[in-house]
Amino acid sequence: MNTAKWSRRIIFVFVGWMVISLLSSGCAGKRTWVLIDQYKPQFSKDWNQYKGKSIYLMNFDNQANDTSIWYYFSRDQKFSYGTHYAIHSYFWQAFNEAFVKAGMAVSSVDNPDLTAPSMWITLRSITDERYQVRVAGQQKGATIFIKDYAIEESLPPEADRNPADLAQRAYRMTNQLIESILADPEFQKIITES
Repeated sequence: MNTAKWSRRIIFVFVGWMVISLLSSGCAGKRTWVLIDQYKPQFSKDWNQYKGKSIYLMNFDNQANDTSIWYYFSRDQKFSYGTHYAIHSYFWQAFNEAFVKAGMAVSSVDNPDLTAPSMWITLRSITDERYQVRVAGQQKGATIFIKDYAIEESLPPEADRNPADLAQRAYRMTNQLIESILADPEFQKIITES
């Protein structure tokens, strides 16, 4: 038998085996999808001190080792949370909508207000039980503020874990994260005194 034909057959069998292995392991670990594309900010109080203030939402990046680019997961890997775009984009949009609701003028990289205090958020750990982010604040190109924020919420009982309720829980956690930042006196000072 020709050596080239034999080599191609071995490669074909090997590649076929790998594809079948990947597909079968993917099916065994199937997660339930929790779509979180309907976020609307819901605050527990008014944030009047922010009305009329400006902020430039520079960037959100994902450095969390417990997420993918597109999803974050439950600890037991039964659920994946995401939208039809990257997970850091979900958080950028949520912060944008929340800051607008608080009365701020929000600018972005598409049309930046370079005179406004700017904010950069790094996703450090995102799961369905805990959000941890690092916020960096800048004024006139200089970093003047770096702080970590985290919120936690325990899992509901197994019987109450369905996509609709888990999506509402994710929105609630997003609200809590944003309000923890808005409530921080150091963050308030940067925004309200500029």
